[in-house]
Amino acid sequence: MVAYWRQAGLSYIRFSAICANAVRAALKPQFKGEALKTAEASVKVMKPKTASYFKNFYISSAEI
Repeated sequence: MVAYWRQAGLSYIRFSAICANAVRAALKPQFKGEALKTAEASVKVMKPKTASYFKNFYISSAEI
């Protein structure tokens, strides 16, 4: 059995975004403002200056 959102050709992330937008649109005006504030997301992408930064995070398969 395949999920209906998968049959429609959507990923789960896209499906959940569509559902969230539908719920926010259906809210009463008094609650809509707060819901829109929590829906916003900000991401800060930082690239390391050197490749040696990643050496600290290496985990060998023996440690797992």
